[in-house]
Amino acid sequence: MLLLDIGNTRLKWAQVQNGQLHAAEPRAHRKRPAALLARLPAEAPDTVWISGVMDARTLAQVRQAVLMRWPCTVHMATTEAVRDGLHNAYAEPARLGADRWLAMLGAWAQTRDACVVVDAGTALTVDVIDAGGRHRGGIIAAGLHTSRAALLAATRFATRDAAPPAHAGLGTDTEGCVDQGALLSCLGAIDRAAAAEPRARRFITGGDAARLLPHLGAGWVLQPELVLHGLWHRATLV
Repeated sequence: MLLLDIGNTRLKWAQVQNGQLHAAEPRAHRKRPAALLARLPAEAPDTVWISGVMDARTLAQVRQAVLMRWPCTVHMATTEAVRDGLHNAYAEPARLGADRWLAMLGAWAQTRDACVVVDAGTALTVDVIDAGGRHRGGIIAAGLHTSRAALLAATRFATRDAAPPAHAGLGTDTEGCVDQGALLSCLGAIDRAAAAEPRARRFITGGDAARLLPHLGAGWVLQPELVLHGLWHRATLV
């Protein structure tokens, strides 16, 4: 089985062989994920599951590119009202991003208990699930790099390239102040949303997860492939 997760900026993928998920290095797709498929060094799969947050036309192009490369069965993962005891909070379930739904499904499959799921990518999302599998809702905010880029685009700060700060606190130059503002805004959003379920298990995934994790305190678990694990779990429920 081949699993494809099409994010806003990267294509994440993995193969499932002998009951094990083997994730590969994500690749930037530059808004053309279908073009990447010809270069994926993947073995010919029997089945492909695709998830994505991009528009329907782009995802259809990915599906077509898969069928042109391999003679296989293709499934498109969608957000659902209920799956495997997990209940979507949205009145219109399809409006919840498939990546958020699958990350929650991956966390729920592991815990069967209250959990908080953070996906720190282009957007920062936090979703909260109670012990009964009820999705209580979540937040969507600017991700770490998005927040920084948005501020710089809207102001006239004179900044230089600088390494990200190792601590979370106060900056001592313009670059540091901008970076700390972005970092603390993400951390504050996570902390406030996670407070809705104080005793929940806490998971973080996404491109900036490793950067945020050291500042989140005890109890957080880094799972870089959480969406892919959720996609795999969804595939087993057919």
